[in-house]
Amino acid sequence: MFLTICEANDYETGRCCGALAELPPLSAQDMVLCYSHAAGAELQEELQAFRIRNGAVPLILITGDGCPVSAQRQLSRYAEAVIPERKSAGALIAALQVVQDGYRIVLPGAPEGQNGTGPEQPAGAEPQGMGAPAGPMPRHGLSDREQLILAKLTEGATNKSIANELGICEATVKVHLRTCFRKIGAKNRTQAALWASGQLPPPEPRH
Repeated sequence: MFLTICEANDYETGRCCGALAELPPLSAQDMVLCYSHAAGAELQEELQAFRIRNGAVPLILITGDGCPVSAQRQLSRYAEAVIPERKSAGALIAALQVVQDGYRIVLPGAPEGQNGTGPEQPAGAEPQGMGAPAGPMPRHGLSDREQLILAKLTEGATNKSIANELGICEATVKVHLRTCFRKIGAKNRTQAALWASGQLPPPEPRH
């Protein structure tokens, strides 16, 4: 499934492996997408060993639904991003784009920095990954309409589809998005979708 998502978004897949230890030597231009149901010491040891072997190679970790948020926070010290598998394909692609640009996505309450076994934060990355403040992020005064539009971004919705669903014109959607970007400190749709995927509940289906 992850392979299909990546290829559909023009990411070239070099190799698929059953475990991180099976990966061939990697370069700093590579990026690793790792999916694991585990959440305990065994996974932490696997990630730590990956960091020792591969240094600054970016790693995105997809966790199973059974992985508690506290464990995700701990695991984030080894990965540039930790994404629960229940997140949408759009959120995964947004994470790939952000990490590819040299940023880390930091979960609220995650340990600061890495544990000394891997690289420091990539050069040029902002301290908290997307220009957002550390810790639990408030809604920044978002209206219900603005929150709904941001939530739609996590589903990969276009401005036109959002406008059609809400019964407003596309230009109005653009105005709302610019306001949202300013309130949450996002620079583009990708960063806004990432923020929304972690901070807003999914939009309720319309009947």
